[in-house]
Amino acid sequence: MDALVKKVRRGVTVRQLVPGQDTYASQITIKDLVNYNLDAAYVEISQNQWELENGDIGTVDGIRTEMINKLTDFYVVKLFSLLGSLYASASDTAPTGECDCYDTYTGDITAAALEDMIDEISDKAGGVKAVVGRRNLLAPITKFAGYRVSAELGSGTGYFIVPIPSTLETIQSTGWFGKYYGANFIALDQIYDNAYDRNKLITDDKIFVIGNKCGEFITYGDVKEDEWNEMSTAPPTWHLRIYQQFGMIIDKMENVGVLYRSGA
Repeated sequence: MDALVKKVRRGVTVRQLVPGQDTYASQITIKDLVNYNLDAAYVEISQNQWELENGDIGTVDGIRTEMINKLTDFYVVKLFSLLGSLYASASDTAPTGECDCYDTYTGDITAAALEDMIDEISDKAGGVKAVVGRRNLLAPITKFAGYRVSAELGSGTGYFIVPIPSTLETIQSTGWFGKYYGANFIALDQIYDNAYDRNKLITDDKIFVIGNKCGEFITYGDVKEDEWNEMSTAPPTWHLRIYQQFGMIIDKMENVGVLYRSGA
């Protein structure tokens, strides 16, 4: 996406036509709603030329692939952190003052809490694009996403839900599901800074219900790459750098719901 300004078009008006009258044309005006402030992300590594040639650090292609994966992880963490900053607590409200888009739960997520939030965001945003969270938070949904028979069946207060064989088979064979209550689910595996220190980069306490047109994430231009040898050292020092510009906007925070697991 190359547009750096999010615009709103005004002036397109529908009027009632009276036969024989002269019609009026509306003047279209453009309102700049939000400007993107682009940031740049880059990954650069350097290594002694001899160590590169003898394969101590792996192949150049393998290093390049890892760098691109790290750049993708960086974007995921950035976006996840931005979503998590929308509501600091349940007392926060959206700009409209009409949306209860923050809810707290303990233990495993329940069908009632999840469905209520999906209903809320669907009503405000006209639909839910995705429900996003860490895999460990979304996994308990498999207990009701497969439409298991209620434990209350036979007690006089429960009701019978017919299991869907294909859904149950998918959950039993893969341990996962793709869609529930009309929403697509995206489970994020934990991202670590590296395989040795294993510091977590994604929090384990929030599920986000993302509605339509809540905002945008853009990358401006392709991933650029520079590769060169620094000849001032002996042996030369090999460098590889990739970089890209990006921007994020959430201009309708009321279209994002947060389910916060307390005590996580």
